[in-house]
Amino acid sequence: MKSKVFIPLIFFSLVSFELVSQTDTIKKTDRYYRHNYENDFFASTDRYYTQGVYLEFFLPVFKKTLLAKALIPLRPRCNRVGKPILNYYGMSLERQGFTPKSIRHEGIYYGERPFAAVAYVTHQLISLDPERTLRLTTRITLGFMGPNLRGAQEQKGIHYALGNIQPLGWENQIENDYVLNYDLFLEKGLLNTKHFEITGFAEARAGTLYDDFALGSMMRLGWMQPYFNNLGTTRQKDVRKFQCYIFARGKIKAVAYNATMQGGVINRNSVYIIPADDIARHVESAYFGLAIAYKRLGFEYSRAYISPEFKNGICHSWGRIGINVCF
Repeated sequence: MKSKVFIPLIFFSLVSFELVSQTDTIKKTDRYYRHNYENDFFASTDRYYTQGVYLEFFLPVFKKTLLAKALIPLRPRCNRVGKPILNYYGMSLERQGFTPKSIRHEGIYYGERPFAAVAYVTHQLISLDPERTLRLTTRITLGFMGPNLRGAQEQKGIHYALGNIQPLGWENQIENDYVLNYDLFLEKGLLNTKHFEITGFAEARAGTLYDDFALGSMMRLGWMQPYFNNLGTTRQKDVRKFQCYIFARGKIKAVAYNATMQGGVINRNSVYIIPADDIARHVESAYFGLAIAYKRLGFEYSRAYISPEFKNGICHSWGRIGINVCF
């Protein structure tokens, strides 16, 4: 499998547009660019989920891609007279890296998380219903995992630039395989006041990368725009311009399969994986953070905490920096 050949094909399949008549129009919504960077460096660790990079664009034209019909929008009530449903279609490039708890162990580190690199393109739809305080996110993910993504070279290069020790053991990483996932994420407002919100959510993921189901809740406190009105900032002139709030989100997840620990579904030739009996079937996680925004620009910093994901594993934490631009 040559990822250099197939990645352009995946991107083309996602962004290929249907032919439409000149009279066909798309409801005008805000456009967004979001960049998120996650690294356990912010938590003074270097293990497990060690880095994630996310580049996202939300543009109305993405509604016309070939795969957009597989994404699920919210449906309005009959005889609806309230606020309209807003559908934000997006494309993202995402890359993740995973390591065992020590990168100084030569050879296979039995009983520990294997090295793994994952990269994929995601086509998503975030559908908002401000009147019913509902938010439905659907995602189709296509990509790869394995040595062809050069995860070893990436981590070694970062460590070299920072003057850190060089990692050992990447030669035993999860082997090359394909990534195909379909994810659903439904959120419902439970308490919504001017300065305080509580939201409940359910999440389901199915495919070759992750198979799991989660329930959780989120809290926001401070000066902010209503969560179900937009994606964080907006071009509208009659809304709050300055935002500053804290947030917390927690969930419990039931795990059926995790390819970053158990290997790919198609290629079963990885030299080392975690056996199914050693996978933690219930995993808890929590996020705490601060968000600041002014007009069309927003910044966010958060810390994540996660319970052990496999037998004899330990808890883990990482930090996240996010930038959100509305244009």
